Amino acid sequence: MSDKLKIKLTLADRVYPMTITADQEASLRASAKKIDAMIKQLEENYAVRDKQDVLAMCALQYAAQLEKQSEN
Repeated sequence: MSDKLKIKLTLADRVYPMTITADQEASLRASAKKIDAMIKQLEENYAVRDKQDVLAMCALQYAAQLEKQSEN
């Protein structure tokens, strides 16, 4: 029996099928949930034209957070 799982994650109204290991599932689902929450917040607070703009803003915010953590 394989230790791989097939899951579907929804990000920015798109479904992404993935094959992952069982120990990745919880963190990937939590990450997808956080990304969707940030997307919703950005759409509510900024005049955003399309999902690509929101995704770029989201990626920039998460990258900035990681950069700040690596500096500390």
